Amino acid sequence: MQSNKYTLRGELTRITVKDLGMVFTYEEHTYRLMTRGDDDCIRLILISDDYEMIESKCLNNVRLDTVINFLRTALQH
Repeated sequence: MQSNKYTLRGELTRITVKDLGMVFTYEEHTYRLMTRGDDDCIRLILISDDYEMIESKCLNNVRLDTVINFLRTALQH
């Protein structure tokens, strides 16, 4: 069975991220992406190699498409 991009996008909305901690490079910079949660909400946090921090708004749950959209927005800066 072959999937198209619309089927794949639908699948991404159903993948829930429980814990995240990763390091990656983008345009010669190194970033750390992680989640921070408390009783009320979860936040995505992106920290650059020069210690600039970008934090998401308060989220009830984090799905894979949420992470991708956050990175797209945060890396435009």
